[in-house]
Amino acid sequence: MRIHFLPKSIPLAIMTFVVLIAEVLFLLLLTGLDILPGKYLVLIIAVLFIADLAAFILMSSRKKVTFQRMVGLIMALLILNGIGMGSEYVYSTYDTFQKISEIKAQYEDYHVIVLKNSSYHSVRAIEDKPVSVIKMDSKMYQEAQEKLQTEVSVKFEKKADCLEVGNQLLGEKEGADEPVIFVSNANYKMLCEELDSFQGNTKKLYTLSVKKRTDDDAKRINVTEDPFNLYISGIDIWGDIEQVSRSDVNMIMTVNPQTKKILLTSIPRDSYVELHSYGALDKLTHSGIYGIDETLKTVEDWMDIDLNYYARINFSMLVDVVNAIGGIDVESKFAFKSKISKYTYKVGMNHLDGKAALYFARERKAFKAQDEERIRNQQIVLKAIIDKITTSPALLTGYPKILDAVEGEMQTNLSNKDIAALVKMQIRDLGGWEIESINISGTDAMKPTYSMGSRELFVSIPKEETVEAAKEKIHEVMYPSENLKEEELKEQDLVKK
Repeated sequence: MRIHFLPKSIPLAIMTFVVLIAEVLFLLLLTGLDILPGKYLVLIIAVLFIADLAAFILMSSRKKVTFQRMVGLIMALLILNGIGMGSEYVYSTYDTFQKISEIKAQYEDYHVIVLKNSSYHSVRAIEDKPVSVIKMDSKMYQEAQEKLQTEVSVKFEKKADCLEVGNQLLGEKEGADEPVIFVSNANYKMLCEELDSFQGNTKKLYTLSVKKRTDDDAKRINVTEDPFNLYISGIDIWGDIEQVSRSDVNMIMTVNPQTKKILLTSIPRDSYVELHSYGALDKLTHSGIYGIDETLKTVEDWMDIDLNYYARINFSMLVDVVNAIGGIDVESKFAFKSKISKYTYKVGMNHLDGKAALYFARERKAFKAQDEERIRNQQIVLKAIIDKITTSPALLTGYPKILDAVEGEMQTNLSNKDIAALVKMQIRDLGGWEIESINISGTDAMKPTYSMGSRELFVSIPKEETVEAAKEKIHEVMYPSENLKEEELKEQDLVKK
């Protein structure tokens, strides 16, 4: 049989041309994304070449209509369909990497709040009225006040702290103007928590948003060769990741790509630390309301370490990622019922879907150790996610859903190239990681905070010995060779003695 590599039928020749163009575009996309090691790229090219050769030979039959030509056409259509699906996966991956690594402005909502029974029903009604605000050195808050003044002319009256503003609203006086306050959404949440009657007796009259540009302060390194610290900030909101919010989960992930070791260092959310920009003591969780860069710089000052990158995630992402990989298995030391949800957990192994995993990681009131137990459970959940993604087919089977989960629900200053390089390394090595956990602990106390003023709040004063132990462990994971040299020197000293 004579073989013609260009089918004589014009439709079949067009099909051949379309398939070849589609394959070239697919391979360009794939090499541009750069997540596949060379051997897998060569394998894909070889498979496509063999499939193309078989289809073209069959379509090049001398007869006009033959069984061989039909089989060849079907093969070409299947190749085209596979290329289309592959291209969609590759483009979706590239698009997601771009979106989560793009340094975007965070935004904060600010509310004009009045009493629920107030006669004010629109923002225009507070024209020329006194409005209580917090005396705070915040550029975003100042910008919000200026923005409100463009809508309605008001007289701002500065109060010492957030609680004084909240009490000003609740303490209505006869004969005076109806009280009005103007606070950020984060401060509003704190007032609802600290003043029992606040949420039920007030209403939001007007809301405006202010954007805060987050600078790219990443200390970039080769993420597949050099050790690095990634700060995980879990914020206490659902939905839009660009909202400024409190940093509810605080964890340093130390990654050594050479030794394939990960250290998770958890920090209590209520740790009493000095804020970088304000030089005042506050809860670490409150640093998040001034932006992720404030949290990072505060922890760097306190821990005397470099944080190369951050990953900012919310409740929605945890739920969606766990669901995308088919749930996770976690081992609980205690049987308990969540105080903030319907979920119950047994001693031993529990298979959890997304929401069950979230409330397992958030619970503290069910335990005697409270926040210390919550921190341990947060580490257990994160370790279970990493283990499942790196040691099972979950990444492949749940890939589209995982992409959907992280897009819009995660922010990071890892570049898209950094993320691709880490994925490529994992595909190349196809191995799990050794994961170790350590906690910084503290002593419970009642102290005033910068964000809430003179009223004493529950805080955790870090135990210096646990802080030092965490620093040493982070250094040990990042630079194991230095630790080996120290051990060798110690052994030599002992021999000499």
